[in-house]
Amino acid sequence: MAERLVTIASFNEPTEAHIMKGRLEAEGILCFLSDEHIVGAQPFYSVAVGGVKLKVTERDAEEARVVLERIQTGKSEFLLDDNIELAPPMQEHVVASTCPVCGSDHIAEEKYNKTVFSLSYLLFGFPLPFLSHKYRCYNCGHTWKIK
Repeated sequence: MAERLVTIASFNEPTEAHIMKGRLEAEGILCFLSDEHIVGAQPFYSVAVGGVKLKVTERDAEEARVVLERIQTGKSEFLLDDNIELAPPMQEHVVASTCPVCGSDHIAEEKYNKTVFSLSYLLFGFPLPFLSHKYRCYNCGHTWKIK
């Protein structure tokens, strides 16, 4: 026989309901939200439908109410472990290049051939992106390609 679902809380905001649902799921309590899409699409209907309802199975109802009460009163305790190994931060791979003539690092990559880009825009009405990958130095004006 299937278990009945009982409503243990009602929220005006779907976001708040999802936060509470996630907390209950973290405690191992199976729960569901009802009317979340109605309230999300039409927030003014929240009062008419009774808000977003948080539902749990009958056998988990009492435990879920205790957890929600702890959260709402601010007496919820979390175990924090300072010895957690974190992943190293992701670093961007930036090619460090300098101008071969003057040695300046004040350079920029030009991805498109500006002449072809402009002519195709005039002739066809839309630009054709021909990639060129050239670099230009702002100090001396030198232009070069990296192989």
